[in-house]
Amino acid sequence: MAKQLNIRSDEAHALASDFADRLDTSVTEIVVRALREFGSRLPPRSDLTPSQQLEYDALRALARRAAANKLPGATSDHSDLYDEFGLPI
Repeated sequence: MAKQLNIRSDEAHALASDFADRLDTSVTEIVVRALREFGSRLPPRSDLTPSQQLEYDALRALARRAAANKLPGATSDHSDLYDEFGLPI
């Protein structure tokens, strides 16, 4: 189930609704686009080197693509592949 974000601002609601109407999309999509745009303008994390930041960004993008393709009911439980001693069957 998707997490919920509540914003208590009449101005934010009015702007998001107006943009959604003008672009024929949902308020959720407008908020996601705005947050992505804002995030792309933030300075890189200062505790990462440029190469580490690139690798981090690539891994985050990979995780987003993988999450989008997850089948309903899929888990990371692989207990059916191992016996009671933890050895492969």
